Amino acid sequence: MGLAPTNDPCNKEQTLIWTEWGRLTRFLESARIAFARESQLWESLELADASSAKIRTENGKATYQVSLEQHRQAVSDTWLLNASILLSYYALAEAAAADKLGLDDVTDVGGIEVWGQRLLDAAAANWHDVKDGKAGAVEVAVVRNAIAHGDRTYTQRSINRLQAAGVQVSVSPGAPLQLDYTALHEYRARLKSLLRVGQVRGAVGDGES
Repeated sequence: MGLAPTNDPCNKEQTLIWTEWGRLTRFLESARIAFARESQLWESLELADASSAKIRTENGKATYQVSLEQHRQAVSDTWLLNASILLSYYALAEAAAADKLGLDDVTDVGGIEVWGQRLLDAAAANWHDVKDGKAGAVEVAVVRNAIAHGDRTYTQRSINRLQAAGVQVSVSPGAPLQLDYTALHEYRARLKSLLRVGQVRGAVGDGES
């Protein structure tokens, strides 16, 4: 006998979160493909004076013009793409946790150390069950917070937070944040692991990664 579909709004909300997670993942991968092709296209063209070439687009009353070199730099800025995507993944994780815990905003109770612990407690789990544990989750939060505040470097405060979580820190204040595709993939996996262990459920096979 099959199970009747649930009308629990919390379950529906959690399913939507995983749907958005999959949508975000597809956007990331498609954007990487599009950026790479755009960069290759302009590299392959033989222009008489590439240094003075400009690209111009119009959208209604809005006009955008940029030099070819600036355009190529923009589509090659993988750090900015990765940073934007990480912010979105983290926002989804916070929204999922808030819904699971019945909170308006998880930041009202503290950082990922606090709301992550509450998720795990509710699921009768602990940080050892989560990929890279509390230290790994805090590292993601530190990178995310720096980006959200318009910074690309570590501060003494962020280093202190990492050390308090048990992270072996080898950087000094002012050191640049490293956020290549490999790091983004790792941070995404840690967030997803925390949500899964915390029993934030959704549609399996919906493209989430």
